[in-house]
This record gives sequence, structure tokens and C-alpha cells, in this order.
Amino acid sequence: MFAKIPERYMHRVRWILALGWLLLIASLFYDPISSWLTQPETTWSPFTIDKGTAFDCVKVQGECLQEVPFAMGAPLFWGMIVPTGVFVLMVGGHELWRRICPLSFLSQIPRALGIQRHRKKVNAKTGKTRHELVRIDKKSWLGRNHLYLQLGLFYLGISSRILFVNSNRIALGCFLLGTILASILVGYLYVGKSWCQYFCPMAPVQKIYGEPRGLINSTAHDGDNQVITQSMCRTVNTEGKEQSACVACHSPCMDIDAERIYWENLTKPEQQWLHYAYFGLTVGYFVYYYLYAGNWEYYMSGSWAHEENQLANLLKPGFYFFNQAIPIPKLVAVPLTIGLFGLLGYWLGRKLENLYKAYLMRNHKLVNNEVVRHRMFTLSTFLIFNFFFIFGGRNFVRMLPIQLQYLFPVLMAVCSGLWLYRTWPRNPYMYQRENLARRLRKQLEKLKLNVSHFLDGRALDDLNADEIYVLAKVLPGFDKEKKIEAYKGILKESINEGYANSSSSLEMMRQMRLELNITDKEHELLLTELEVEDPFLVDIEKQQNHEDWLRQESYRQALLDTIMESSKEHPHQTIVLDLFDVMTGKKPFDSFDDLLNKLSPDELERIEAIREEYSISAQEEKDILLHSNPHQLWQTMAYTLSAIEHLDAIAEGRINPSCNLGEISDEQMAFYRNTFSKFDKDDNDSLSAIELHSLLRAIGRSYSAERVQAVMDMITGTPHSQSISFSDFTTLLHQEFTEHPQDGMLARFQRFDVDNSGYINLEELRLCLRDIDISLPDQAIEEMLKLADSNSDNQISYEEFCDLFGQFKNTVHSA
Repeated sequence: MFAKIPERYMHRVRWILALGWLLLIASLFYDPISSWLTQPETTWSPFTIDKGTAFDCVKVQGECLQEVPFAMGAPLFWGMIVPTGVFVLMVGGHELWRRICPLSFLSQIPRALGIQRHRKKVNAKTGKTRHELVRIDKKSWLGRNHLYLQLGLFYLGISSRILFVNSNRIALGCFLLGTILASILVGYLYVGKSWCQYFCPMAPVQKIYGEPRGLINSTAHDGDNQVITQSMCRTVNTEGKEQSACVACHSPCMDIDAERIYWENLTKPEQQWLHYAYFGLTVGYFVYYYLYAGNWEYYMSGSWAHEENQLANLLKPGFYFFNQAIPIPKLVAVPLTIGLFGLLGYWLGRKLENLYKAYLMRNHKLVNNEVVRHRMFTLSTFLIFNFFFIFGGRNFVRMLPIQLQYLFPVLMAVCSGLWLYRTWPRNPYMYQRENLARRLRKQLEKLKLNVSHFLDGRALDDLNADEIYVLAKVLPGFDKEKKIEAYKGILKESINEGYANSSSSLEMMRQMRLELNITDKEHELLLTELEVEDPFLVDIEKQQNHEDWLRQESYRQALLDTIMESSKEHPHQTIVLDLFDVMTGKKPFDSFDDLLNKLSPDELERIEAIREEYSISAQEEKDILLHSNPHQLWQTMAYTLSAIEHLDAIAEGRINPSCNLGEISDEQMAFYRNTFSKFDKDDNDSLSAIELHSLLRAIGRSYSAERVQAVMDMITGTPHSQSISFSDFTTLLHQEFTEHPQDGMLARFQRFDVDNSGYINLEELRLCLRDIDISLPDQAIEEMLKLADSNSDNQISYEEFCDLFGQFKNTVHSA
């Protein structure tokens, strides 16, 4: 919901809120106006001191509190702004809060000014030096214990409120300015939203009320745009288009998908400290006012927010029981009380969690640690939210008409009740099911199956997760082969976007396999196919998390936008065009740095700043620019088409697979050996019928078992062959099989030219490419068309087709 609001509007909202907050802070140091509203003579004002309580006076430890007119800055901050923040988190979720939070906004000042701390990195192989912004290592002490640190800061913060800053305007102003300066300092020292992720004392509150999701916020895992999800980590380029500005400062990241980080961290010990200790700390904070004053009116009247001489009470008695002051200094009593309540909350929460688990076991109900803990956390959040609003903002609620005073707690109960109803049944399996259903929906759209008469006028996008799975089971034409193709596309997308890797995908996609009737063995074979089609994708050394994928995609787009902006009025257009050629694969990557060095110092500085901001290494940059560019996709497609045609020719007996073996370069031999080893699962230096079947599927041919055996026999020249040797395999991949390459090229062109018009349009290209690789996104296919379309008429002629495939004659044998 809130994620779809344009960034330019939200940027203005953040400016307004930040300026309003700074104005309020300024009023804490100098405010000659608002105290007039609290004077008894201002009878029309609801803020006069004689209207703060229905009693003759507010008693503190048996004595009437002396009240004088006061400035409104501190009461407004504690009585309106803080409760509003909690309400926004519960209702709008983290998605809304992080996009409007003024402290998060101000922490980005160093980034906006370009004055962040850098770290020098030297490439051990080339000796080249690069600078990158400093990020917090997730394996460091801070990376592992930041939640404990933030919870500790929160404890110190609420203790300091009672002791030092509740009613002392100068102390409160210094406290708030100190917090802002600390956030700016962290923004200088570390990249991205490190203040929010690792230091902010309000982070525990955000996690309590913002996870797994707010009452009306959107679901990031079910959205279409997985590059820009829920946070304000986004920018607007020169064309007015929003793009991600993620620098992967934290993984998994709450700013990308709050529910994902909730489920991934749910069973960690620190989560119990967070939820149960926060419950206790909050209760202890409000209960202390009663323990200190001996009555609730002290808090309800709001007198604590404008009490005179707050610092003078630090060494006075901190407790008042049964009309008797207890000689424990307030300086000790406050942290002692709040700390003990925090520990009690943690102990009681764990105890109740174990009792609930035991209850389920006694009644022979399914016991799942994640579900049990989630329900306990959900109940804890519901209770503490309503407890908070018994007290939060109460001094201002009491100024409302009596009907609205009664309506206020009803409104809070309704909002939290709806949140409880929406959150209680959630579980990690439901989240994963919805996440994979979104990907299945995309694959069904790519298959172009006729689903309209099943949807009763609805679109695929309107279906929920359960309806998507039911549709996949009953849809005519969605047979075993297409289910495997769809599953392969989901698997490829999940690994590519960092949601899974080759090892974790088996467990992560178990539910999807059950829905589509895919076996574990078929999953392993599909992984092997992906290894052949795109070794980069499943390379264990290059596998990354979702945040790193997003960081690299953000860098790619930022670099492209910078070069496009430079091209508009650049005095040396050839340099810019050459850079485009490198980024689209027309020219080798080796020339990239040389071309950059030909740019002006200002242009080079902008590109270097982008590298530093996204902490892109030289190898990452190479992988980003080489991986999945249009030229590379065409090259892969040329190889695939050649291999398909070759295998068809063998299967039809048009060629002898043991003749005409051309010269094999060292590079080709290394590729063949690497490919062979990926399929040779048992490392016996030969391919079985099952392993060959996997190879055939990888290049788009799903032959029957009988036909696979026939192909094996023809390749080896031996009836009933049990395996194919590496020598046979090399021959299979490398052999020329036509004496007329031009005829083969024409046949290949006609494969794409469905309507025999002599041209290949976008739809024809999409249909044919999807037959070979269902996972190709529309944007990639459009870029492939642009690359081949040299005269920019939005279609590919036969001459353009031949020119394009002619570029691959040194790497792919003729068809």
C-alpha cells in the first residue's frame, strides 16, 4: 500500500516531518509563546494547569506538586508524537514508518553530501586500488549482537526519561540533538541504513509492532516489483523512474521484506529477549510512576512532563509504599525497577511459551516451535499495545469530550484486535507458500495457457496462493512437462534473486514440489541443467543473498543511468557508445576500464562514487556487466539452437556422430570437460542414460527413455550402450553436421518467423525463446530484440539475423 506512493511525495513528507521535529527541538531551548496556553488566566485553553487534573492537586509521595505555567514542547513530544509513532507502526507497519521516519532521514545526510568514510582495497592479482564505503560485517560482534545493544539502549533511554529528560526541556533537547548527531555520525562511519539496523534505540519498538506486518501494509513477498519493496532505500533517476538504492548494509533486511526477516530470525534466542523483555520493560516503565508517587494521577495528569526541578529529585526517595517513602534514591530505583520488570517479562514469557507447548503436546495437537513462538509473540504484542495506550497520550485524551475519551480505547482495541486476527494464523509455511505462488503465477503467465474460462472474468493477478495452486492442478495443458518447466523457472528465479542457493533450494521448495508432483530426483536434475545453462547462477563461490543481488542490480541501474545522462551532450560520443557496447556485450569487458579513463575527471569521479556507494569489487563489476546482457543471451541461444539441431540430426540419422570432428581449442576443451563433470554425478568419467537425459533437457529436448537410448547407441556406435565416454561427449558437442551453413541459418530463422513474413517481431521472438528457456524475462527479450534490430524498426530481418549469429562463429559451430 504505502510502498506504492511515489518517492517524490514521500521525500516531501520526510522533509516536513524532519523540519517539524527540528522546530520542536528548537522550542525546547527557547519558547516564549506556548507557556501562555497553560496559564490559569487563559480560560479558553484546554492546556491550563488547573484543567490537568480533576483533583485539588496532584500528589507526589503525599505532597501536592507545585505546578506553574510551562512550555508545551516536552508534553507534546511525550504525549502526542511518541504514541502516534507506536500507532503508526501497528497500523501502517514498518513499510510506512521507515519511509517517513525523520531520524532515519537525517542519518542519511553524509550520504547526500558524499562525505562518508571509505576503506581502501587492493586487488591481490592486479595490484589495482579501489575505495569502498565501510559496512558492518555480519560476523563481527556488532553484527551478531546488535539487537542486544539496541535493547540495552532502549532500556537506558526509558530510564533516562524518568531520571533526566521527561520534564527538563534543556536535557530533552540535548538528548534529541545528541541522538540526531549520533545517527549522522553512524551515517558517516558506515554505509546505508546502519544507524537504523544496528544502533537505533527505537529499533526494538519497530520490530515489536512492525513485524511480521502492520494492519494495512502491503506484502513485499507477494508484490510484482522485487527490486523496490517496502523501504525508502530508493532514488528517482533523471527520467523520473524510481530505482533501488540498496547497498546491502544488513542481511536479511527488514527494509526489503519485514515478514521475511521475522520468520528467518524467529527461533533465535535474542528474539525472546526482544519480545518478552520489551513487554516487561514497558510495564515496568509505567508502573514505576505509581511506585514513585503512590498514585496513578501523577502519570495520568501529565504532570511528570512539566514537573519543575526534575534533576533535584535524583537522590530523593525513589519509592512510596503505604504512605511511606522508601530511602532508595530515585537514581537507583528507576533502573532497578525497570530492569527487574524486564527480566521478569523475559522469564515469564519463556515460561508461558513452554507451558503452551506442553499444553499442545498433552492434547495431541501438532507442535511446531515456530508456530508456538509466533503465537506467543503475537499475543504479547497485542497485550502490550493495549497496555501502552492505557497510559500513552492519556494527559491529552483527557482533554477530549467525554464521548471521545471512551471512544479512544475502543479504537485502539479494534485496531489491535484486527491486527491480532490478521497475524495469529500466519506461519512460515504460509509465507513461503505465498512467495512461491507469486513465482508460479509468473510462470503460468509465460506459458500462455488459456486460463480465462477457469477464472470467471478474473485475472491471474487476482488469485490468492491457494487458488493459484488449485489452478495449476486442474489446468488442461499444464502437464508433467510444463510443470517441470515452470518449476525450473521458479528455481532459477529464486536462486538468481538470492532467496535460495543450490543446497538450500531442496528444502525451501519442498512444498512447491508437492503441489506440482515434482520428485527430489527431478529437482537435482533441474539444478544440473541450470549449471549447464548458466554456471554463474549456481557457482557456489558466486552465490549471494537477496540483499547482495539487490545491491548489484542497483549498481547496474545506477551505472547505466549515469552513462545515459553523460551521453546526452557528451563531446566524445564514440567513448559513450563504446561503453554501451561493453555493457551490452558487443565489445570485450577488458576495454571497460580503458574507456572509463578516457572520460572527464568529473564523469570518472561520478562513476567511482557509484562504485564506492554500492561497494562493488572489480570481480563483481565484471560479473554484473557480463552476466545476462543481451549479447550473452544471444550467444547462449546460438549454442543451444546448434546443440538442439545437432541432436535432432543424430536422432534422425542424418549424420554420423563419429566423423568430421574439427579442431578443438584449449578453451573449448576446458568448457566441455567442465560441462561433462557437472553431469557425471558419480564421477566415473562416463554418462549414464539418466545423466544424458538431464543433458538433453538442459538444451530443450525432452526425449523419451527409448529415444534417449537410441541416441546413446548412435553416439557410441554400440547397441544397448550403458554409458557415453568423455570422448563421445566431446564429439557430440563439437561436431559440424551440415555442408551448407546458409541453409541451416535459414531454417533457424524460419523457426522464429512463425507467420512467414520474413521478419521476426517481439511476440514471435518471445514465443520461440520461451520454448527454449521459459525463465527468460520479458525485459531481457526486449533487450535482445533491440540488440539484433540494427535499423530500429522493431523487428529482425533475415540479414540482421545472419549478422547477429555470424558474430558467434568462433565460439559456436555453424548450424
